[in-house]
Amino acid sequence: MSLKSYPPPFRNLLSHPAKVVDLGCGALNLDLDLDSDPIPVVDLRCLELGDCKLLEEPCKQWGLFRLVNHEVPESLLSQLQNLARMFFSLPFETKQALITNPFSYFWGTPALTPTGDAGKLQNINLVEGLNVPLSQLPRFQTDDPILASFCHLLEEYGKHLARIGRTLFEGMSKNLSLDPSDSKSN
Repeated sequence: MSLKSYPPPFRNLLSHPAKVVDLGCGALNLDLDLDSDPIPVVDLRCLELGDCKLLEEPCKQWGLFRLVNHEVPESLLSQLQNLARMFFSLPFETKQALITNPFSYFWGTPALTPTGDAGKLQNINLVEGLNVPLSQLPRFQTDDPILASFCHLLEEYGKHLARIGRTLFEGMSKNLSLDPSDSKSN
């Protein structure tokens, strides 16, 4: 990935490529720890069939899980990743110029140490991304073919996320003996 694609304050930080790990879609990590415990896996198909107990241990013990069998098409994920790579590899100034309301482009700074100072720059995450309010996508107009394709794919992806979110919420509600209808939007 070209250093030109990063905001100017990060370009000199990233001039030591041996330390940089590209996490994809604009996320970088230095000195990534790969020796962590495996994250629990939850099968969405089983949740849809009513097996809500699958969520109990991951939610109580971990607070997170990896979701499988979510039925988000691999082709959609691949297209989104390719477009994101194309976008995030653009020069920083071009990215800033392309993004208009309702999108917002953001980039982060190195994390501070627990004492609050920048200290030695190690184990830092450099982050850049897009904030995309899915409900406002239909109003977004652009002449840029990359962003137009990205918006179309994000709308489709948003429909999958809404379905997945409802399924997970219903599963967690049942697991906690709550009535999911009490939380339905009007």
